[in-house]
Amino acid sequence: MSAAKSIPEGERRIRPARRSFTEAQVVDTALLLLDEGGAAAVSIRAVAGRLGVNPNAVYTYVASRADLERAVIERVLGSAPLTVLADPAIEWRSAIVEFAVELRRRVLEHPAVAGLMMTAPMDGPAARDVGEALLACLARGGLSPDRRARAAYAVMVQVIGAIAMEVAEADGRPPLPPESVRIAQRRAALAEIPAERWPHTHESRDVMAEWISAEQFAWSLRALLDGLSVG
Repeated sequence: MSAAKSIPEGERRIRPARRSFTEAQVVDTALLLLDEGGAAAVSIRAVAGRLGVNPNAVYTYVASRADLERAVIERVLGSAPLTVLADPAIEWRSAIVEFAVELRRRVLEHPAVAGLMMTAPMDGPAARDVGEALLACLARGGLSPDRRARAAYAVMVQVIGAIAMEVAEADGRPPLPPESVRIAQRRAALAEIPAERWPHTHESRDVMAEWISAEQFAWSLRALLDGLSVG
C-alpha cells in the first residue's frame, strides 16, 4: 500500500466551523439590545458583536436590518394568545379586547418594540396569523368581508398607536414604572396647565392622566368595536 500523499500546509482545506448560535439567539440578542438602547441600538453588527461572531454569520439568518426588526416583531406577535379570538365561548368583541390587552402587556415587556411596529415591516407569518385570526373573529361578529377588512385595520391602528403613545412617555427601557406611578406623574404635569387658557383640558385632567392605563386602552377598543358592530 502506498503512503498517503502529503498535502502542503498552504493547500490544506479548513473545515468551516459549525454555527455556534441559533436564529432564536439572534432574536434574543436583538431584543436585549433593544431593551438596553432602543431601536437605534439594533443592527446586524451590534448583534454579531454581542454574540462574538462575524456579521456575515448573522446574515445566515437575517438578510438585513429590516429583516432583523421584522423577526423581533414576529417574536412578540407570536407570543400573543390567538386562541382567545377563536373561542366561541367568548363574545367576539370581548375576545378582541382580551387579545389586545394581552398583546399590550407583551409589548410593554419590551417597550421599544412599539416603535418598531410603527416603522418596520409587519408581514411575517406571525403578523399574518394575527390578521387572519382577527378577521375570523370579526366574521363571528357578523361583519361583511369588506367591513371586517376595514375593521381589522382600524383595530390594529388603535392597538399599535395606543401602545406607541404610551411608550413615548417613558424612556423605552424595561421595566416601565408601575402604571399607578406613571398616571400620578401625568396628573401632576396636567395640574400645571392654566385653567383660564385651557379650561376643558383642566376640567378633564384626571381622566386624561389615565390615558396610558389598561382601563383606557380597553375602553377605547370597546368603543371602537361597538361602533363597528352598528350598520
